[in-house]
Amino acid sequence: MNAVQIKLWVTGPESERWFDAVRVLWSTDFHPESFTSLDDIPIRKRNLRSSQPATAEVVLWAGDQNGIHELIQWLHSRSTQPGNRLYIAAGQWSDAERSVLQRFGVRLIVAELTDLIAVEHVVREWSLRISH
Repeated sequence: MNAVQIKLWVTGPESERWFDAVRVLWSTDFHPESFTSLDDIPIRKRNLRSSQPATAEVVLWAGDQNGIHELIQWLHSRSTQPGNRLYIAAGQWSDAERSVLQRFGVRLIVAELTDLIAVEHVVREWSLRISH
């Protein structure tokens, strides 16, 4: 099995608070970076001919109900989302908002900072699958 490199990016209106939580709770294996805007997140294309291990990318969007349109618009504008990218929405969402977020590719939704502990194993397992 190839080693997998994990890129963890935090962005959104509430990113400062969530970034600090990610740094503390996931500090052993993840080294997060913070971006002020979704548009600042790097877009990478995996070269299938390369022998370099896959890079698992985790985008944690820390938002609020007023910013959901920004996230949906950004996700919708990505015509082909890379298979090596996991989207997490952090914040308080209604059932309808959760449904919309999932339809646009958000796989995990966390409401409280402590929820990061509960989803850490999911992120790890997903990143290991990327390495195959």
